[in-house]
Amino acid sequence: MTAQPTATDRNAFLAELSAEDYELFRPHLTSFTLSVGERLQDLGAPVEQVVFPHGGLVALTMPLRSGGGGGAILVGRDSIVGAMGAAATAPAMCDAEVYIGGRGARMSASAFRYVLDQSALVRRLVARHCAALMVQAHQTALCNAAHPVEARIARWLLEVLDRSGGFDVPLTQSTLALMLGVQRTTVNLAAGRLEAAGVVNCRRGYMQIIRREQLERHACECYRNVKAYVSHLDAAPAAIASPTTPAEAVAVRKPA
Repeated sequence: MTAQPTATDRNAFLAELSAEDYELFRPHLTSFTLSVGERLQDLGAPVEQVVFPHGGLVALTMPLRSGGGGGAILVGRDSIVGAMGAAATAPAMCDAEVYIGGRGARMSASAFRYVLDQSALVRRLVARHCAALMVQAHQTALCNAAHPVEARIARWLLEVLDRSGGFDVPLTQSTLALMLGVQRTTVNLAAGRLEAAGVVNCRRGYMQIIRREQLERHACECYRNVKAYVSHLDAAPAAIASPTTPAEAVAVRKPA
């Protein structure tokens, strides 16, 4: 039996699978390039594929009739695009667009549902990744309502760094404005303050992070809240790897 390729398949979900569970996925996975600007799904449309990024960055956003959008959730090699919609055979609940190019793997939504039916461990792991995305969505909604743009920019730059690695963030200020749902001039002013403080260096086509620790101090509490929740999920792999039957669960809870 062939184990999952950890060197080339860097997606966190695929890397967490046991060799046996990876074999359920392997025949259905196709490698492809995530190209900047590529749409992976559209709000209200059927979810036809599930995507596992190995690199790059995908933004999940809610579009507006007047154009643009906001409330971005970021997905990189840490998670999955399309898992909830595919599992529920439901329309896409948001747009998904590639903001930073990279490599990835994909499979059809029907194949994904088939694999879910084969393994309780896979279902638990998918639920865990979906929970991480949902807490990011809830925190983003609060963040957009409660925190100033400068703190939100610092938060998103940290989120991108965590998923892409390195200290050069290949996002323009225009793209940041779209992700935050604000005017570009607002982002320009806030980014200028971060640059004046010696935290970032705004270049043409990307932003260079000079002092990450300072950037974390400028970020709102939302960054730390989401990271703490995801760390809590990651700290309990035994609950995923050691399922119990209902009878065993009762026995565990029964006092001695």
